Amino acid sequence: MAANWLAKGFDLTVWNRTRAKAQALEDKGARVAATPREAAEGADVVIAMVADDAASREIWLGYDGALSGARAGAVVVESSTLTPAWVRELAGHAQAAGCGFLDAPVGGSRQAAASGELTFFVGGDAATLEAARPVLAAVGRKIFHGYAAASESLS
Repeated sequence: MAANWLAKGFDLTVWNRTRAKAQALEDKGARVAATPREAAEGADVVIAMVADDAASREIWLGYDGALSGARAGAVVVESSTLTPAWVRELAGHAQAAGCGFLDAPVGGSRQAAASGELTFFVGGDAATLEAARPVLAAVGRKIFHGYAAASESLS
């Protein structure tokens, strides 16, 4: 996904727990951040894709978490496959930080990711999706929007 964003002219800052894994992206023009917080600073859209709830919680929350660096008005997108309870909690944290939130797990193979043909299954409000659509469309062929936003269920 990241290589596609770079190839399509997006400015990109990346973070990986293992810095060496980000080296290939740095070689293609990405800036490598030391923390998730640093990666999120100044971004219009912040996207995470990790293995599970624990990893997601770790990269979004806390002093060095992405939400502590995200500016108000940014759209935060969680593309990991996570439990509904954590997604609802994360939506609340994003809302408290003044950020839009999209739950946007992907479908597709590594080949689909490499060729920019992923499918996004997006939960969140329509305006937030429209703000992030150019970023998602750059790596995804299809975007399915189910309006039942996690953040709305918190009200």
